[in-house]
Order: sequence, then structure tokens, then C-alpha cells
Amino acid sequence: MVEDNQVNVRLLLALLKGKGITEIEIAEDANQAFTALQTGAFDLIFMDIQLPWTDGLQLTKAIRDHPLVRKSRIIAVTAFSTPEDRRKAATAGCDAFVPKPVRREELYRVIDEQLAEAGN
Repeated sequence: MVEDNQVNVRLLLALLKGKGITEIEIAEDANQAFTALQTGAFDLIFMDIQLPWTDGLQLTKAIRDHPLVRKSRIIAVTAFSTPEDRRKAATAGCDAFVPKPVRREELYRVIDEQLAEAGN
């Protein structure tokens, strides 16, 4: 999970654990995310779009070039949810989009879809 807002981190953690996802790494910015990515592949990456220093779209593009995680499913989780925002996220390499405030049912549906598409 790449998210700099601690309230959103706590909310997503609770929702993910409620879904049975317990192996979760948290990065607050692009530097922390790249450090975590050096450890190996991730099935899902939850990406906030508005991050300090480097936005989530730039980070998504960089992840798509990274050999260990380029096939990870990236889910944009953001308050920016216009059709244009969704298009930008998809163009950057996001596989799915969940608007904030996050609704449990929608998040779980997207997780199920992305894991199925990834073959997990």
C-alpha cells in the first residue's frame, strides 16, 4: 500500500484484514515504495495518486518498468475520480480504480477481480 495519510492507512488496513489479506507493507512515499519493491513481487499494490514529492501516477509508471513487480496488479485509490482521472490512471498503468471514500463492497469486488485476472 502506498498511502501518506494515516487515517486512510488505518481504514485500508482494517478493510484488507477484513478481506483476509494480512501480509501488507506500507509506504508513505515513492522512496519507501521503491525500498519495499526491492524485496520481491507483490500481488496487489494499492496506490494513492496524490503523494509527496512524486505522484502516484509517476510511481505507477516506474513500477511498470521494474522487473520484480511489473506484473503486480496496481489499484489506484484516490479522491480524484473524474473520468479524466480514471483515464490518466489507466494510461499510467493502473489496472483498477477505487474512489475515496473507500466503500468496502467496491474495494472487495475490485480485489476479487484483480486477483482473478492475475490468476491468484
